[in-house]
Amino acid sequence: MTDKNKNKVAWGGDVMQIDQALVTRILCVIMVAAVMLPAGGMLFPYVSHIVSGIQFQAIEAVVSATLGFGISAAVA
Repeated sequence: MTDKNKNKVAWGGDVMQIDQALVTRILCVIMVAAVMLPAGGMLFPYVSHIVSGIQFQAIEAVVSATLGFGISAAVA
């Protein structure tokens, strides 16, 4: 069996393979975002005079993604 045909099933279709590392990263980002979004809403009144709403949301998204990817790197 050649490499080209290794991922074929009996009826001729390709086998769907799930990238487990990507799923782990996404789950870690979701876990962090589930905590950060409510916490960010509580923090926003204290920093609203410094940054606008869209700036705060951008910072919140970057921090959430960074923490999520950091946790997934520590887990994997």
